[in-house]
Amino acid sequence: MTDRNGAHSLSDDTAITGRRSWERLEYQTSMVLVMDDGQRFEGKTTDVSLSGVLLVTPIPPKGVKLGDKGKLHIVPAEEELIFSCQVMRATPEGIGLNFHDNNATFGMYITHGMMLDLLSSINNSFSASLDLNTTLETSVSHIKNYLQSEAASLFLVDEDNNDIVCRACSGPIDITGTRLEINEGIVGRVIHRGEAVIVNDVKKDSFFSNKVDEITGFKTESLLCAPLQIKGKSIGALEIINKRGSGFFAGHDRIVLTALASAAAMAIHNARQSVALVEKDAIEKASHAKSDFLSSMSHELRTPMNAILGFSEMLLLEPNSSLAQNHRETVEQIFNSGGHLLNLINEILDLAQIESGKLSISISEVAPQEILEECFAMNQPLAKKNNVTLKDETANVQLPTIWSDPLRFRQIIINLLSNAVKYNHKDGDVTVSVERTSDGMLRFMVADTGRGIAKEEECLIFEPFTRLGIEGSAQEGTGIGLTITHRLVEMMNGRIGFESTIGKGTTFWVDMPIADETSLS
Repeated sequence: MTDRNGAHSLSDDTAITGRRSWERLEYQTSMVLVMDDGQRFEGKTTDVSLSGVLLVTPIPPKGVKLGDKGKLHIVPAEEELIFSCQVMRATPEGIGLNFHDNNATFGMYITHGMMLDLLSSINNSFSASLDLNTTLETSVSHIKNYLQSEAASLFLVDEDNNDIVCRACSGPIDITGTRLEINEGIVGRVIHRGEAVIVNDVKKDSFFSNKVDEITGFKTESLLCAPLQIKGKSIGALEIINKRGSGFFAGHDRIVLTALASAAAMAIHNARQSVALVEKDAIEKASHAKSDFLSSMSHELRTPMNAILGFSEMLLLEPNSSLAQNHRETVEQIFNSGGHLLNLINEILDLAQIESGKLSISISEVAPQEILEECFAMNQPLAKKNNVTLKDETANVQLPTIWSDPLRFRQIIINLLSNAVKYNHKDGDVTVSVERTSDGMLRFMVADTGRGIAKEEECLIFEPFTRLGIEGSAQEGTGIGLTITHRLVEMMNGRIGFESTIGKGTTFWVDMPIADETSLS
């Protein structure tokens, strides 16, 4: 004969089945049952709860009647944990027992042991696996089963998107990836307040959001939610839904879920820290490899290029050169192209050194007047070639000294001047002027009369390899000069910016700290 739970009864006379009044959890521990009439049964538990246990015995429990009383001893016996109990069910597989007098004590013992096992399992899973998502899913599944809920989910705060996302779930519906607003629903409230809550009727809770139920068709009736916290900061929440059996979560469940949430939060935090350390180590190794590569390439690229430029220049400057006109034009093209390529090599290597933190800056007190004059002289040939007029409004002005690296400041002014000339129109002007800012900086301004920069392109002006629509033009340029200029200015505690009007031109300005109080005059 088979009972309604699929267990074979002993016989019509000996089959005894009382109403099971506890919620079952799979948990094994060794116990000995000593009946009041002296019978002794040894076995292991399979299903336990706060108020009952199923003891599986290797020998069928004959002679046991519904209502018989006894005492259940925890093995090993020296622990002296003894619980009074009453038979509620007997099958060939074992005896179902219910606790009365020591219900609370038994519950404390059994749930304490189960929670320690679960915490150990979760921590071991996080320690042994590099796959955080899989580990989260496994842990949430264990927590759902342990707290006898229909479903469970783990939400984490996504600071990049300022919302909450479900990273793992267990139950009849998969809601992984579902997003909620940062304060939405009971999950949002728990994360915001940092306190666990029990809601035994979600229809009566004003914070409950039925978004997920409407999307999935799942019906949430009750829930328990606890925050995932690290050093007082909530990084997410752990939620279990619909208590199996009785339908109500209790204070004991809240304590247990809070402890499990704390363990999960620490495990997630440690996993994130480990990933961050691995990524940091990989970045540092890549940076070192790039630095070594650049150090090697700096010599390998510049040396042969300088040789090509040197020989071609010698051929062009040789007074008694026998070069035919077409050959001379070819050599000039080699010389000009080589110069452009060397400039590109230098700028790429400079940018790479800046990004890897290897570019050295030596800040000292610098007189800018001489540097401005040198930069003007260097750009005169290019201006003449492009029919652009250079105007120096600083020639008769006494300028204060500034804090700067003289070599890099010269590079900044040359870049701004050459760009203003190259991207100007024929017969255009480039004007350099200086003024003192209200916060004690010296502003160097380079204004051109070129085409100007469109509003939608302004955000790209300091991005590397950006030439704003003239990439295919005959105008030479690397697209990284302004990027390097921007980085150099910041490295010297300065500021850089620009103002532009389509069809009228652009003014770039650089602010450098003043070293003395000499007045502009």
